[in-house]
Amino acid sequence: MQLAVRRLQMGDMTMVGSGGEERCKHGEVAAWCGESECLAARKGLPVRVWRTRSGGAYHRFSACQALADGHHLAERQGQEIHDPEWVPLSVAMSAGLGECFHCFPENVPPGAKPCQVLIAGTWVDGFLLEWKRGVDLRWKGLVEYRDRAGRRRAVRDQRDLRARR
Repeated sequence: MQLAVRRLQMGDMTMVGSGGEERCKHGEVAAWCGESECLAARKGLPVRVWRTRSGGAYHRFSACQALADGHHLAERQGQEIHDPEWVPLSVAMSAGLGECFHCFPENVPPGAKPCQVLIAGTWVDGFLLEWKRGVDLRWKGLVEYRDRAGRRRAVRDQRDLRARR
């Protein structure tokens, strides 16, 4: 059986069998392979990402402004600062990290406005999708924000929302 080899976006090798189906570097049919590198390449995600030991998101770039802002905030709060580590995407996702909105802008809902959402006493980055006045005459915002479990969409009271700093 002759195999033709071509490069994919992230440098992975994909083989095309004589039957025409693409095979991944593991020899599996590429569309079915469940290995994290193959899944990432199919979805257009990087195979490796940057993270810090105590951060809540993974980043495409070690020079991400949000990562630097997180370091400055931790420093102001007297927390220990950790250098970014380059890890497989699967490691970052297994640790419960969500993608950085700054590094992955293609995942930002259209028309959304950057904001911060107060979650369990901590301000986290998010996006305001819609404002509505509640029956109590207070403003309510439909927001999407990063959570340890990924992304979450919820309606939050005006006191739990502020413009992103």
